Amino acid sequence: MNKKALATLLVVAVLVVASAAAALIFLNKDASDGGTTGTISFVDDRGKTVNLSSAPQRIISLGSAFTEIIFDLDAQDRVVAVDKSSMWLVENNTGTENITNLQSVSSLSVESIMNQNPDLVVIWNFNMYSTFISNMENAGITVATFYPKNVSSILDTIKVLGKAIGEESKALEMVSDMQDRIDAVLEKTSDLTESERPKVYLELATGGGKTVGNGTMSNDLIEMAGGLNIFNNGTGNWLASSESIVEKNPDIIIIEDSSSKTNDGLKTALGSTVTAVSGDKIYRIDGTTLTTSPSVVDALENMAKWFHPELFP
Repeated sequence: MNKKALATLLVVAVLVVASAAAALIFLNKDASDGGTTGTISFVDDRGKTVNLSSAPQRIISLGSAFTEIIFDLDAQDRVVAVDKSSMWLVENNTGTENITNLQSVSSLSVESIMNQNPDLVVIWNFNMYSTFISNMENAGITVATFYPKNVSSILDTIKVLGKAIGEESKALEMVSDMQDRIDAVLEKTSDLTESERPKVYLELATGGGKTVGNGTMSNDLIEMAGGLNIFNNGTGNWLASSESIVEKNPDIIIIEDSSSKTNDGLKTALGSTVTAVSGDKIYRIDGTTLTTSPSVVDALENMAKWFHPELFP
């Protein structure tokens, strides 16, 4: 083979390799941008296998927890509509001006969903929504349901929802970061004895100021952060009387920042015999961090600092 022919072959070989590399880069870019090709298959909280022909480009999110996850995965440009509980996210992010507010889920019709021409609808797996979910699926709408109830199930939801929208790698990275932050707290609080844990009263802004009991995510957060919920002998959420709060004498009080109650008003209602009042240990917490969403780790870290400033300077 003469030198000219050899040189030609080398040029062709280089071009082939370069083209292949460019193709791989292009494919990787598509995947990171939510353009994953091929069928996506995942199992939602009903135990149902959901199949998509490709990453959904028109997503309806009917739950602020899911909307926050989707936005945190940088996929807000593919969200076409949300419920009213998600509007604070829409209003506080850029590039979301065209997202439709569908108002309350309980008032939605299948037709209003179909009008948005969605590739995927994400909704809470509540019993009260079961008929609506069935009606959507019977109309040919692809639906994924989730019902995270604690911190570990939030992580699972992020992984599955990330896969569902074609952002699995970003979701796994998010979960890894959240788990690292959770572990950093638990490393210092998990071995605390009961006497080392401050007694905590947490009051929500909703329901006239309901507190939280066992089986709630807020109770889990208090325990993970190294505290002891004074009402962990009950379950769910309910209104606690001022007398019962005074009797249990919390060391720390946490109240959602959106509550109409002021710290001074709470102090007056409970009186100076309560340790949290006399010690000025009443803290306001962003209520959006007490939801089953990625920001729940912010709540955990804040609680840990309030409960144990010596461990979390």
